[in-house]
Amino acid sequence: MKNSKFLAIGGLCVCLAVLFQIIPVIFSELFVLTTMLSALPIYIISRINPKLGIVALIGAGIIIMSISTHKGLFFLCTNGPVGISLGTADYYFNKKALISLLSGVILTLTLSFMNYIIGIPVLGTSLPGNFIIQLTIIFLFSILYCFTYLHLARYIYNSQ
Repeated sequence: MKNSKFLAIGGLCVCLAVLFQIIPVIFSELFVLTTMLSALPIYIISRINPKLGIVALIGAGIIIMSISTHKGLFFLCTNGPVGISLGTADYYFNKKALISLLSGVILTLTLSFMNYIIGIPVLGTSLPGNFIIQLTIIFLFSILYCFTYLHLARYIYNSQ
C-alpha cells in the first residue's frame, strides 16, 4: 500500500511540474514567472523520498522536452535542480544555510553550463566583468534564490 501511495504522489508531482513549466507555451510568455513554481512539486517529492525525486525529475524532464525543447532545457538546468537539491538536502539536513549553500552550488553549476557552454544568458542579459566576477554574480544570485525558495517550499510543504 505504501508503494502505491508514493507512486500516486510522484505522478501528481510530475504532472504539476510539467503544468507549471509549460504554462508559457500554452498561454503566452507573459506567464514565464510561473515556471519557477515547477521546482515546488519536485521539492515536495524529493523531501518525501529523494529517490522518487530523481525519478520525478527525469519523468517531468522527458515530458516537458517532448512538448517544448526550450522549456525542457530550462527545467532540466534550473527549476529541476533547484527542486531536487533543496528537497534532498532538506530531507538529510536541517540547517537552512547549509541547504541553501549546497543547492546554490548546484544551481551555479547548471546556470554556468547554460551560460558558458550552451550560450544562453541565464539572467536575461550578459553579465558584466570577467569570468570570475560573472561566476561570483551567478553564485550569489543562486544562494539568495535557493534560500528564498527554501522558505517558500518549506511553508507549502508544512501546510499540507
